Amino acid sequence: MARTPGRIVVDLGCGFRKHPGSLGVDIAPLPGVDVRADITRTLPFRDSSVDEVHASHVLEHLDDLVSFLNEVYRICKPGGLVHFRFPHGSSNYITWKDPTHQRALFLDTLAYFDPYTPDGFLFHYYHRARFRIVRKRLTFNLNTDTFAPPSRFRRVLGRILDALANRSPRAQYYCERFWGHLFGIEEAHIWLRAIKPWPPEEAHGAAAEAEAEPIGPGSPQLPPDGTTRAKRSATRSTAPPTPTPPR
Repeated sequence: MARTPGRIVVDLGCGFRKHPGSLGVDIAPLPGVDVRADITRTLPFRDSSVDEVHASHVLEHLDDLVSFLNEVYRICKPGGLVHFRFPHGSSNYITWKDPTHQRALFLDTLAYFDPYTPDGFLFHYYHRARFRIVRKRLTFNLNTDTFAPPSRFRRVLGRILDALANRSPRAQYYCERFWGHLFGIEEAHIWLRAIKPWPPEEAHGAAAEAEAEPIGPGSPQLPPDGTTRAKRSATRSTAPPTPTPPR
């Protein structure tokens, strides 16, 4: 799939299964990797420069999940889309058979980074990341879209369990908390959007300030992009420049 000109889509820890049309970032020199970097450190992108972030089966390998989410939030543009895919914690086999896995994960783990959820509202003070959860999905069969399909029995059972688990956010909650471990839900997907600026009142305040600022002879002029010079300098990043996707 061709990349959209002017749109930055990155796949962090892409390995050999890079998301179509994305800029692959990985520490390993694998085919398809466009930028070699350690994604557990500062990501090689400027603040608010990335439109879309993908990370498939990465979160469970991280020593410091909070710092990684802070970095993903930093590089996202306002409203930037983030898609995480990970083995679900209700399956002990899938979660812990890999010796490099560091943690079990649930959909509600990411709720701590959404200030509009109860957990995110109560515990947002220990991180900078602010995301809004826009979609969630639980899957009984792991990696069915990238590897050989499971047996007929598992496919049929998977469709039934997926339908029950994903009827509503409340059904997903009941599955994660009460019955998912009985069958071992193997994989979860979650989509989020970056909330910037935070708190949202800062955006309204800046807009009102810009409207009140007189524009005329002897008064400061707005830059071509419509932001104030003070705001532009405040958001200037010391991170390395965003790589240009190869054509």
